[in-house]
Amino acid sequence: MGGFLLLVMIVYALIFFSGDRHATPKLGIDLQGGTRVTLVPQGDDPTQEQLAQARTIMENRVNGMGVSGASVITDGNTLVITVPGEDTAQARALGQTSKLLFRPVAQGGAPDLASYPKTVGEMANRWVEYGVISKEDATSAIETMVENINTTVGEGQEKLTAPEITATALPEPENSIEATERRQELTEVLRSDRQSEDPTAQLAASTLLTCDGSIDPLQGTDDPAKPLVTCDPSMQTGVPGANGVMLLDPAPVLEGQAGEDGTRLSGAQIDTSKQIFGGYDSQQGQMQISFAFATGGGSETWAKLTDQYTGQQVAITLDSQVISAPNIQEATPVGSATSITGNFTQEEAQTLANNLRYGALPLSFAGENGESGGTTETIPASLGEASLKAGLIAGAVGMAAIVIFVFAYYRLYGLISLFTLLCSGIIVYGSLVLLGRWVDYSLDLSGIAGLIIGLGATADSFVVIYERIKDEVREGHTFRSATHRGWDRAKRTVITGNMVTLIGSVVIYFLAVGEVKGFAFTLGMTTVFDLVVTFLITAPLMQLAARKPFWSKPAVNGMGKVFALAQGRRAAASAVSEEEKR
Repeated sequence: MGGFLLLVMIVYALIFFSGDRHATPKLGIDLQGGTRVTLVPQGDDPTQEQLAQARTIMENRVNGMGVSGASVITDGNTLVITVPGEDTAQARALGQTSKLLFRPVAQGGAPDLASYPKTVGEMANRWVEYGVISKEDATSAIETMVENINTTVGEGQEKLTAPEITATALPEPENSIEATERRQELTEVLRSDRQSEDPTAQLAASTLLTCDGSIDPLQGTDDPAKPLVTCDPSMQTGVPGANGVMLLDPAPVLEGQAGEDGTRLSGAQIDTSKQIFGGYDSQQGQMQISFAFATGGGSETWAKLTDQYTGQQVAITLDSQVISAPNIQEATPVGSATSITGNFTQEEAQTLANNLRYGALPLSFAGENGESGGTTETIPASLGEASLKAGLIAGAVGMAAIVIFVFAYYRLYGLISLFTLLCSGIIVYGSLVLLGRWVDYSLDLSGIAGLIIGLGATADSFVVIYERIKDEVREGHTFRSATHRGWDRAKRTVITGNMVTLIGSVVIYFLAVGEVKGFAFTLGMTTVFDLVVTFLITAPLMQLAARKPFWSKPAVNGMGKVFALAQGRRAAASAVSEEEKR
């Protein structure tokens, strides 16, 4: 017992004399409220290596932003980010997928105006079907463009007629499988239309594209090897075909990469070993983002690009949308840093710098319904508080049931069982506080379920020892002798039973995802402490009680029938012995 007391003193000394000195465990998102962001891969099915790499980058972002209590897990083919607390901006910033590409701004070729009505009509019908644009907005944008074209048509030439839009929106998907298939179909449609190399199709896409700050359905799934009709957020109007639409050339192939299918200049070539700065530059008097490309392809390609496009714009796209399109003032020498200045806020500059610092993701992600930054689910603090109360009530009901059972079955001897449960609860609680402080472990509702079951297993160890003592009493041993012999017999059973539970917990923890991990962790932790408490508290207390006459009374230890049975056996054995002597 002295060893357990020393362990408790050490644990609570660490709690009250280190850190914030608050004896409160860190609560998970479902107990204190917070934000959960679900990211779904766009395009083709990802490999496990791509998902693992994306998860690592997201975890680096969590650490880099100093977001306390946040976690990133892989759930099937999706990434789930949870951030406790009321600040949803942090979770949304973490969910930005940051597929960064460098594309020169294109001048565009000469469209075939005669074929424009047919091209834009067919494209508009496809976009209306998939809900990219409404029939009314498409009709209005096309009529405006046709009117503008007709003003340039000379006398005697045939004027264009706006096509009729006949398509209607497809019905909503009935399940997640259909929703996934619909997103893949939409991606292919938009890739074909907005990344066409035909100037007429490019004009049609520019006519229909609306730049109003809403989610881009392409969401980072554009092909870097093809042109792209996209939006410049700094010029958004919210009117289809109006200012804000920009035509971009393909991202340049890295120097030394053979063929058109070579790796393109992207955020993956940024040298993260060098300082990446995002903030206010006092010399320039504006926000600035500074970074450098790594040599071996990236730096050489950027140097060639800036030399070729001096005096022209090169756009930086983030998930298919332009975030900056600076004019190249001069060529950047190989190995030198690049600075981008613009109308950024402090937060925007720091967020972009952080995304660049930890690399571009190997995949493009969106929300379950295509949302930029992922599907965001906010759990109010009030709901978390209700969940915590529900968990505590469940624990209290479970403990009350245990109390009723031990007193009904073990009489006053059950006090030993309850005391061991109290000791186990004290050490488990202290450990949760320290784990939250040292490794950011957050207790969630499933973790509470694991605690309740684990503490119940502690009562099982008492039951095993008690039943072994009863077996020894039946064989005719005194209560004191039976206690020592019963403990010797119970040790192996207690250890075996707990090891089975512990192995199961470890397996579940490493194979499961999401909240199940919390359940497995607390179940395994309480199982370990069950062994500690059983060997340091339960067994010594039972052996100590066996020395006292009070605890040997059948009415106190609940073994009245067993003692009666043992006495009857002894009487029968004595009678047989007397008979044999005669």
